[in-house]
Amino acid sequence: MEEKIKEIVATFIKVPAGEIGPATPIDRRAVKSSIMLHRMYAKLAEAGLVIGDYASIRTYSDLSATGGNGSARAAGLMPDNTPAQQPDTGEAGDEPLSMGIDIESVGSLPKAADFRRDEFYKQNFTPQEMAWCILQPEPVESFAGLFAVKEALIKADNSLREKPFNQIAIGRSPQGKPLYPGFTLSIAHSNGTAVAVAARAPVNGGNVPALTGPSTTPVPKKTSAIVWLALLLAAAALILSLWHAK
Repeated sequence: MEEKIKEIVATFIKVPAGEIGPATPIDRRAVKSSIMLHRMYAKLAEAGLVIGDYASIRTYSDLSATGGNGSARAAGLMPDNTPAQQPDTGEAGDEPLSMGIDIESVGSLPKAADFRRDEFYKQNFTPQEMAWCILQPEPVESFAGLFAVKEALIKADNSLREKPFNQIAIGRSPQGKPLYPGFTLSIAHSNGTAVAVAARAPVNGGNVPALTGPSTTPVPKKTSAIVWLALLLAAAALILSLWHAK
């Protein structure tokens, strides 16, 4: 089993399997993109090693230490008894603006004959998200946008880092706008690249809704103007980065 695991890891970190040791980095230092990191763990799951909470894994010794144990709850195989996150009741202005930005290559996503059966897509998207993406003109672009917005959410709120992607559920407004409680989200696609922004600022007199699941109601119109300014600045920065990348 260990040889198989090393073969899978070697494919993604571009290091010969025989040279992988306990101190070998296998996190984002070694894997070129977030999508490829998630693809690695999907392949490991296909081989029988299910690691639900791999955000804390840094080296091969960390991976070996799990042995697939202690990860069943995060993988959705056991009930999660962790107390639900409570709403933030601080007054407006107590916390600074929180914002995350992410850029992903659409081509990095794995090809799949059936997204609903592929391990990568099952680990990173809810059944509702998969159903929505499959109905879009370019499903892979839509999946890339959802992946990017989840990364952006994690960057904006580190408390989501240990939450499996298939438990960070993005809702949709009747018009198709991406929604997540307490955040303003934006997703765009350009030249094989998906970009996403997630921003949160005190709203409704300072209270921020609890991050408990997908929202079916748009963020209130009273959202601070600073959020929209931040989104505009972030969008401008993303456009410039894409322009220079051509």
